[in-house]
Amino acid sequence: MKLTPYLSNEYITQIKNFQLKTKIILKGALAGWHESPFHGYSSEFSQHRNYTPGDNLRYFDWKIYAKTERAVIKQYQDETNTNIYLVLDNSASMEYKGSTSLTKLEYASVLAASLATLSFRQRDAVSLSYGAVQPDFFMPPKNSAANLQQIFTILEGMKCSGTTDLEGLFAKLAPVLKSGSMSYIFTDLWQEPDSIITGIKKLRHKSQAISLVQILTPEETDFISGREMELVDMETFKKVKVSATGLKKLYRETLEEHQHYLHAECFKLKINLINITNGEPFFRSVRRLLSSHNG
Repeated sequence: MKLTPYLSNEYITQIKNFQLKTKIILKGALAGWHESPFHGYSSEFSQHRNYTPGDNLRYFDWKIYAKTERAVIKQYQDETNTNIYLVLDNSASMEYKGSTSLTKLEYASVLAASLATLSFRQRDAVSLSYGAVQPDFFMPPKNSAANLQQIFTILEGMKCSGTTDLEGLFAKLAPVLKSGSMSYIFTDLWQEPDSIITGIKKLRHKSQAISLVQILTPEETDFISGREMELVDMETFKKVKVSATGLKKLYRETLEEHQHYLHAECFKLKINLINITNGEPFFRSVRRLLSSHNG
């Protein structure tokens, strides 16, 4: 799937004024959990970044420029921006698209690309990873045009495969995520809820501000219309014949129970759980992802 048609100039114009208020989000999300990652911040030197037109020349490093002709700006601890981790579940169930034009994974990829673009514009470092049972790919957080383009390339080439094991995926991701950062996790959450929460706790202990983004199709939120039909599990390929009319009520009740449990547990952990269908306009979904934090 090519991202270019979805990241049009018109769409970027729509979202460019959105702000991902990372420091405010982290302070609020981590209050009362661990020591704030911003405690003791000072004006001590932190790192260099490339100069861009409009930067305050007060922080221009003339010594480095004289030696190497590299135009760089000094950054200090209270100016260093946040690491943003974008994690995508690419298990086989994410290939389902129902009556919409994009699979759940393709839809998640556009949202991830949108957040990466916003993060890059405000100089946050962006990381991308994906997997079903364990991380099949992990890109360390960076802020550069080359990094953003690589994220787009990886998202465009990503394929669905494997059985969902979010507990295993989160457990293996936790050691490489830095504390005091933000994570957006895109998944359909089709797994036993206890396993999901066990895995998410491993990430939460890393002092992460986490948004768990559940993406479902309209058919998955309201069940398939029809009478007699055969359903096929996209991960195990098991088949079952059902009466859609008779099963619809039970399906809705089971899904509601599943989501209610996850919302309650995520609330206890101060994790944002956001439910999105892959038929919603991207502009609206991105706004929801940001407003869930920004309050």
